[in-house]
Amino acid sequence: MRSRITAALAILIVCASIAVVGCASGPIAPPPRLTEPGAAVTITLHRKSSIVGFPATMFFIINGQRIYGLRNNQKWSFNIDPGEYQIGYDLGFNSCRQRVIFKPNRRYLVELTPICVIKPTAM
Repeated sequence: MRSRITAALAILIVCASIAVVGCASGPIAPPPRLTEPGAAVTITLHRKSSIVGFPATMFFIINGQRIYGLRNNQKWSFNIDPGEYQIGYDLGFNSCRQRVIFKPNRRYLVELTPICVIKPTAM
């Protein structure tokens, strides 16, 4: 009886750990290093609110590197150098990528939807 309880407890702990890791959000890695502060681009990410993918974290990616985990309707801002980047996200089994060019001394709102729409708009 005791071994059954121990086994059930171990399974419960493993399942809870997997669930928590799947829900992780926030910083994962730093964005590309800013080398031209005088020409910096400010990017604000906005994961649009949607029932599609609601419980899952959307992992924002720049040039192949995951840098931030976004929850539903969450925003996050950071600065990078102007130039060409490949941006995108992973959401569950879905991956979406897009090439963008950010111009110097501008602010951009990058809206992300779970149906592979990445919309950078200069503000």
